[in-house]
Amino acid sequence: MKVFIILALAIYGTSASLSKDFVEEKWESFKKTHEKSYLNAKEEAFRKQIFQKKLERIEAHNERFNKGLETYTMGINMFTDMTPEEMRPYTHGLIEPAVVPKPLVEIKSRADLGLNHSVQYPASFDWRDKGMVTGVKNQGGCGSCWAFSSTGAIESQVKIAKGANTDISVSEQQLVDCDTAADGCGGGWMTDAFTYIAQTGGIDSESSYPYKGVDESCHFMSDKVAAKLKGYAYLTGPDENMLADMVSSKGPVSVAFDAEGDFGSYSGGVYYNPNCATNKFTHAVLIVGYGNENGQDYWLVKNSWGDGWGEHGYFKIARNKGNHCGIASKASYPVLA
Repeated sequence: MKVFIILALAIYGTSASLSKDFVEEKWESFKKTHEKSYLNAKEEAFRKQIFQKKLERIEAHNERFNKGLETYTMGINMFTDMTPEEMRPYTHGLIEPAVVPKPLVEIKSRADLGLNHSVQYPASFDWRDKGMVTGVKNQGGCGSCWAFSSTGAIESQVKIAKGANTDISVSEQQLVDCDTAADGCGGGWMTDAFTYIAQTGGIDSESSYPYKGVDESCHFMSDKVAAKLKGYAYLTGPDENMLADMVSSKGPVSVAFDAEGDFGSYSGGVYYNPNCATNKFTHAVLIVGYGNENGQDYWLVKNSWGDGWGEHGYFKIARNKGNHCGIASKASYPVLA
């Protein structure tokens, strides 16, 4: 255990900027809020060391935010006692396909979206306001973000087609178990998921094929299908203006981005990380809108870490900042059959 503590200190750095009483208060509150319990005193000491180093980073970051030097806040959440290795299933659930399945629609211009060139997309937009976004789900410790991004997009398309009052929830577990182009909890990709659903005859309802968060054998039931697809539409290049057109005219859009760094500790505001990459994709999410906050354009994004994370399960990420973290590079949405 001493080796792990030393490793954690090396990873998270050292600081004595926080008082012992402050750390103790936050630690006890954290354990109670997130119902944390540990095997023994050694493990708790290890977890507390990780927690304290993350807390120091959170406090330092938020101090910079209060001075106007950061555009988002960080906070304590269910991840604050976890190592980078333990975080990987949450932030690194993507396996990009060597060959992208052929899309039903390639979006290269507004004409491909059926839009008139003279019509401008709205300055801000939020599909939640129209009742077209289903509730935030929680992938747990399975690297299945790709499946949740895919199902969220499908559920919204069904609502857009049938009405906001449509009760729809489809099965992430089916994708984890049955999509052979993916590696289940080891990772996958949204366009592969859309293609699998189109080719296999549909995707079951959540109630008939519930989420377990572990790899199981496939037991797709054709008589329990809740949605069918023809295929998917794909943005051929990282064009944020075109992406805004896609979101506002067609529905929520599945995307991938670089979620390395302190993204897991995000708690509010517009996420901007100058160190993230535009050509590295580790996490899949669902863009449901966009807007501007305090002069900063943002994408409004639905995550799959439960509604206790971020802004009730959502986050904002910088828009029109050079395709920040690659957010516009891998955009797609499903086309219903």
